[in-house]
Amino acid sequence: MKARGIGAKQQMSQPSIGEMVANILRARILAGELPKGSLLPRQEDLMREFNVSRPPLREALRILEADGLITVRRGNIGGAEVRAPDRSGVASALALLLQFEDAPLKDLADALVEIEPLCAGLAAQREDREEAVVAQLLVHLERQREHLDNGAEFTAHSRAFHETLIDSCGNATIRISVGALAMLWSMQEQAWANAVSSTDNYPPVEQREKVLEIHEEIVDAIRKGHSAHAMTLARAHAQAYPQYVLATGERRRIILTNVSPTNHTSVVG
Repeated sequence: MKARGIGAKQQMSQPSIGEMVANILRARILAGELPKGSLLPRQEDLMREFNVSRPPLREALRILEADGLITVRRGNIGGAEVRAPDRSGVASALALLLQFEDAPLKDLADALVEIEPLCAGLAAQREDREEAVVAQLLVHLERQREHLDNGAEFTAHSRAFHETLIDSCGNATIRISVGALAMLWSMQEQAWANAVSSTDNYPPVEQREKVLEIHEEIVDAIRKGHSAHAMTLARAHAQAYPQYVLATGERRRIILTNVSPTNHTSVVG
């Protein structure tokens, strides 16, 4: 009886047919055999290939859609379009976990104070930093200069500066994980900006000029390969810039918004 119980438990843990089909299709997507923007084969063709009925195939598609790897379009021009995984899903999961933990917004700001400077230091250590890092950051600096008189536009490019800095660290694990944290912070800043952009609580032009100046100093340190100095500058900046967002109270909670990964903005940089 005991052995039978163990066997039954092992049998229950076996993946379903839908999960097995999803695993195969997931592997093809991640290997690039099904590129981003392409459509999966028709359901009839997939059913024939895997020798499955429609219900397990639909289960497989639901799994892939939940993974963020496909978007199922319904109707006469329906189909399953392949998507590339992105950090927005990671940011959403982080937001839900932090909400469940009842973590205050200051926790997120403090985490970035500790981690984001590491990205600046790693970027300064890259042998190809002039092309791979500095050239990209200079684009955001120029856009910030062009929009000093427009707070919302300036700060959108300011936030893009930070995210590009993280993206340029050269370590995929750090880039993805810290990038998700930065995206989540951007969501919080955007919500705050929407509430105060037309009030006196919005940072003045003088503050934007200071943000631009420190960004220029960080870029200069990276260009010269001064890793420790780049980290010091980035840490001081990361400690200073959340003050406006947190001014309404350190116990503010993290919220989850529908800000797209290519359309989030910052307030103070």
